Amino acid sequence: MRERDQENLDFLWHSFLDGDEKVFSVIYQQHINRLLSYGHKLCPNHEWIHDSIQEVYLDLFLKRKKLNGRKIENLKAYLFVSFRNKLLKKILQEKKFQALRLNGELESGLFQAEYNIQNQIVEFELSKEIKEALVKAVNSLPARQKEIIYLKFEEELEYSEISDILKISIDSARKLVYRALISLRKTLDPKMVQVLFYIFQKNNQLFVSMF
Repeated sequence: MRERDQENLDFLWHSFLDGDEKVFSVIYQQHINRLLSYGHKLCPNHEWIHDSIQEVYLDLFLKRKKLNGRKIENLKAYLFVSFRNKLLKKILQEKKFQALRLNGELESGLFQAEYNIQNQIVEFELSKEIKEALVKAVNSLPARQKEIIYLKFEEELEYSEISDILKISIDSARKLVYRALISLRKTLDPKMVQVLFYIFQKNNQLFVSMF
């Protein structure tokens, strides 16, 4: 998250904790679309997605006094973690997912929807063929790698925040991003790799090319 955006969010968050309930709607509007977008990539059930988001914000409002004594470094990451946990709980309760859960495969099977990177590449003067190749390459990644690419380069989350969301160590998060980038490098033409990595780098100051 960019520093100015983070400072603005911090201000709104502390204002809300101090009793200014009017800023709650602002916090809601700032994150609702991103949570919806993330949710649709994790699960096809729109009702579960909307219910989970409403539960997250209801908890946030009702438990704000308890949260006032808790240091939340990043509200955006906190919302993503809470939302993913609630949505995952609903998925686990569905019988058809029980076998996957018992086999320990559910986590790696999330994020099955296509990851649309069109919004990131629309401003670049690229041919239709190149754009289609980039989108296809990203969506050919395993679900887990696709999800972490989304969180890192579109949501611009820190590795520490991603580790909380995915329930993995920070080191594992770094390695997962590395493996995803290696996979993209093997799939794409070298020139396309440079284009894609430039797009990622443009929106993420922490991106360091390993190639």
